[in-house]
Amino acid sequence: MSKLHFPQEHIRAALAEVSAGRPVREVSRKHGISPNTLYRWRAKFGNAKQLDDRERLRSLEEDYQRLKKQFAELALDYAALRTALIEEARGDC
Repeated sequence: MSKLHFPQEHIRAALAEVSAGRPVREVSRKHGISPNTLYRWRAKFGNAKQLDDRERLRSLEEDYQRLKKQFAELALDYAALRTALIEEARGDC
């Protein structure tokens, strides 16, 4: 049997309902999934807030890597411009 892949919104909604106190059996019926799937999601992702936190962390890590690369490029540009300016100043004396 092949695995079905549910969108993050679907998983988040189901976990939020369970976190709010609705019975797992009721939530699983409503979303058309087995209770075991819901328990696995809860074990894997925690509650809906933890899932949001993971997505936010992933986004922040991507931003950090992008900014780190941009900073390195600007540092190289600065060093090249500074070197050129120093050489130009020495040539004018």
